[in-house]
Amino acid sequence: MTTAAVRIPSRPLPRPVRVYKDETTPSIIRRLGTANSLQPRQLRTLLKSSRRPWLETLAVLANNDPAVLVLAMPQLGQHDPAPSLRQKLAGRPIRTTHTAACHRCALAHGAGRYVQIYTTHEMVICPRHGLWTGEGVAGFTDQFSIRAAPEITAAWHHHKNLITSHGRSTVRKAFHVARVINWTWYDQLHHFPATTGIYDELAADQPRHANSHAIVAASLYPAIVTLTAAISSPHWDEIAHSRHPDQFLDRISIELTDGWHPRGASDPLRHWMDTDWLPGFRGPDTISPPKP
Repeated sequence: MTTAAVRIPSRPLPRPVRVYKDETTPSIIRRLGTANSLQPRQLRTLLKSSRRPWLETLAVLANNDPAVLVLAMPQLGQHDPAPSLRQKLAGRPIRTTHTAACHRCALAHGAGRYVQIYTTHEMVICPRHGLWTGEGVAGFTDQFSIRAAPEITAAWHHHKNLITSHGRSTVRKAFHVARVINWTWYDQLHHFPATTGIYDELAADQPRHANSHAIVAASLYPAIVTLTAAISSPHWDEIAHSRHPDQFLDRISIELTDGWHPRGASDPLRHWMDTDWLPGFRGPDTISPPKP
């Protein structure tokens, strides 16, 4: 490629794009390149060849203000954001957790059907369009309607309320433990009637997704949130790890396991009660607030 071919223009590309909230950097580069008939590697070459800061060059090419890019894409300002932006970035998604945005929202935004975004653990549905966007969704073709199972939307609201009540860090850990326990129960027992009923509702309404990992994850989600509520509560957590956890087990049997009391060393809930383990936990899913 000649020097002229990599010279950075001082104005936007012929077809600029609007950044999508929480969009990943590879996603906007892909969309900007596609809109202008450039390969991603060609656009990256343009960005690397500029003498300007990388963020400023991207802002020029995409016809966006640099501050708008940082606020919409917090990973760009994660290391040394401007003081005026630092507080606004607190609590936004970090670089490790990403998913496909709701394809209907992306289309309404004029961004095409596939936009990759950074996300947080509770963002498993699009409440506006009633689509599952959580575990098991790798692209927009994996998203499906959850309107046949209103229990999922109710669990999502409960999940958000738990974060408000107990804090994101506490609920994030509890949700991780509850997810591992419920998936282990699913492998051991094929789970309980409430979860099976949700799966049947979704599979009947969305037969194309009936055997997907995503539809099982969506079916398990209300049970995971139910267990998260018990684990994240300081009161119930203390009872669960006490010498007399019967009250905690009674709650679980009523709300979750259809009258069955988990027991035995191989049971994942009893294992957590005995050891307070946190298997495979990768930490919080948001940027830490700045130090005062």
